[in-house]
Amino acid sequence: MRQASMLTYRQRRPICTGQARHGAMLDQVRGGNEAARSDVPGGVWSSHLTPLVAPAAMAVTALLLVTAAILLSISLARLQESRELAFRASGILRHVAEVRADVRTAETGQRGYILTGEPRYLAPYNHAVDRVWATFVALRKLVRDPGQARRLAELEPLITAKLDELSETVALRKGSFEAALALVRTDVGQRLMEDIDTRVAEFERAEEAILVSGTGALERDATWATRLAGLTGLLAVGSAVLGALWFASQRAHSSMLTVERRFRRDLERQVEERTARLVELNRELDAFAYTISHDLRAPLRAMHGYADALIEDYGPLLPEDGRRFIRRIAAASERMEDLIQDILSYSRLAREEVSLRPVSLERIVDGVLTRSAERMGETGAEIVLERPLPAVLGHAPILSQAVENLVLNAVKFVGPGTRAQVRIRAEPRDGWVRLSVEDNGIGIAVEHHERIFRPFERLHGAEAYPGTGIGLAIVRRSVERMGGRCGVASVPGSGSTFWIELGVVAGGRAACSVTTR
Repeated sequence: MRQASMLTYRQRRPICTGQARHGAMLDQVRGGNEAARSDVPGGVWSSHLTPLVAPAAMAVTALLLVTAAILLSISLARLQESRELAFRASGILRHVAEVRADVRTAETGQRGYILTGEPRYLAPYNHAVDRVWATFVALRKLVRDPGQARRLAELEPLITAKLDELSETVALRKGSFEAALALVRTDVGQRLMEDIDTRVAEFERAEEAILVSGTGALERDATWATRLAGLTGLLAVGSAVLGALWFASQRAHSSMLTVERRFRRDLERQVEERTARLVELNRELDAFAYTISHDLRAPLRAMHGYADALIEDYGPLLPEDGRRFIRRIAAASERMEDLIQDILSYSRLAREEVSLRPVSLERIVDGVLTRSAERMGETGAEIVLERPLPAVLGHAPILSQAVENLVLNAVKFVGPGTRAQVRIRAEPRDGWVRLSVEDNGIGIAVEHHERIFRPFERLHGAEAYPGTGIGLAIVRRSVERMGGRCGVASVPGSGSTFWIELGVVAGGRAACSVTTR
């Protein structure tokens, strides 16, 4: 009997290449200083200096000291420029991230107001709209690069159009839910948000490239200046005033190293603060989604309860149109309940502690097929399971949900009048196990392969293919929490093959190393 062994994981913190480069430079400086101290016999040359050599030696010493001072000044100036560039780039990246987050927050508030009609959902919307332009003005003041200024100018009308679209839907919702919903269904707002995300991503990549290029050049200049200053100091050691020059050189090097250490500490502190802010932001977003989901459940229960009561008590008295409207209300509340449940599941995946153990893929797939048997029977789907399936390193409840989402998607997304045919199989791949779910569905264009794994991204209307638009996002987050990866291979009209890869298990122990955060 195979014994399941639970693995313990440690979060690994990567070493920044910039820190390694600074450390190597410090080692070179320390090594040069120690070599200089060991090579120069102090107090020997001074006894052999003649009256004519002494003034010359002093002049050479003074010249070398001046040269060293100039080179050190250049080095310190370059380091200061590098620090200012890093500070400015960090501020630019923070501001552009805040602009995108504020637009997202405004869109979330707009959605909450459209769904509920309650004015309290407009508070985050109004606050985010006011904050967008204040942050954008501050961002524009920080940008100095012409290319970035052009990209910022291209981003501004997109944000304006998006906020105008949000304002228009809010205004329409005050008059009519259907009018606001009709505008939302045009997907104009979604396309604008996608364009904003694309522009912001381009802006961030360009800013990061500017930062890397600028700091790299400044660091190279500072390194050369430092080396030349060190060489000048070593030459000055050979003069008649060996002791004084050696002391001055040591002080100069000590000052430079102190500045570098301070600069490195400042950079590390900035990285840690920014990481802490990002972690806190993610935690707040998860808490917000969780709270919104629970607050929406109460009116949904009321809608469903009143609809059932109307059908039960007054159904015979209502005309056919009235009964149809009530059925549509009940169906809409059920769809919203499914959406809320998926939001809770997605949010919960970010907070749950995941302990990885050897899990039987065959048992997971059998359980999914058993739970979905009734739905499969309704659709007439044909499921082919190629046995045996190996064990993988995973978390059984999370893996079961991911597999169920993939199987139900394969059954759902088929053409009209087409009987779904699904094939489930697994194979080893370079230390991983790939579980594939193949179907004969409508297929997916290549440019949408990445998009479908993001939350609330739908390629088809809810009327054609019902759903919440978050199922594949749950799959991706589930697999990533288990240290795996997922993807799809598909072309329109030729079906799709969704796959997930998890660590293989051999002999009851994991055959691969997985790091989870």
